[in-house]
Amino acid sequence: MTSALALSLLLAGGARETLPAPSPVAIKWERNFQEALKKARKAGKPIIVDFWADWCGWCHRLDKTTYADPWVARKAQDFVAAKVDTEGSRKERDVALKYQVTSLPTIVFLSPEGRQLGRVNGFQGPGAFPRTLETVLQIARRVMSWEDALARNPDDPRALLALGTHLYEQEYFDDAREVLKQAVARDAEEEPESRRQARMRLAIIEHVTRNFGEAERLVKEALALEPNLEDQPKLLFVLGRTYVSSGRQAEGVATFEVIVRQYPQSPIAQKARETLVNLGRR
Repeated sequence: MTSALALSLLLAGGARETLPAPSPVAIKWERNFQEALKKARKAGKPIIVDFWADWCGWCHRLDKTTYADPWVARKAQDFVAAKVDTEGSRKERDVALKYQVTSLPTIVFLSPEGRQLGRVNGFQGPGAFPRTLETVLQIARRVMSWEDALARNPDDPRALLALGTHLYEQEYFDDAREVLKQAVARDAEEEPESRRQARMRLAIIEHVTRNFGEAERLVKEALALEPNLEDQPKLLFVLGRTYVSSGRQAEGVATFEVIVRQYPQSPIAQKARETLVNLGRR
């Protein structure tokens, strides 16, 4: 997940409205993750997944405070709630591995199709958690609309790009790669800006996973589309980094110098200057 989203979830909070407390409602936890997915798809709701272990004191504190809070319980009715014991069955451990749970407590929010919407790493009290749920619901509505669009038409390039971008921002690069590949293969009729964005994000993923030849191809394909002064330096920077990472330092240096020379006012130009310094060229 992105650090910005994690921070917004962890810091979400503020004064709660002074209203009468709602009638007591208990969160109904599903202990079988696959059953939770089925219920979420049937109900059209996102999922709260509470990852826990018996030894985790903060996990038990979540149960006694945050999840027991009537405001939290009421807002949680907009979700399907599931608990996954990270030291439980093999299936539970596999779910924790899939969603990259490395510390406890961890709360992961998913779409009905199991795609991550956001997460909270650590304890969050009942004062902040209702706002977190509201933020996640807003994200869920967007992601679920893209999933619905793809259920109707699996080749919808706009839904593929939007969903791929979301997964990219969540740093689920394997899933994002597959979705963005589909978007790139189907976006011939889309606007050049969208096509550039899809290729740039996919190129960054390929670069991160050291598939430098494919990253270079994608960036050059994006650069060949109708020029855009805002995108151009970003694309050139990705190309320059790809050259350097693949051992073609001279070509990388030349590309960074183009950015500095042709786009001196771009924020990317400063990054290019710093990279040239690090490469011993300035």
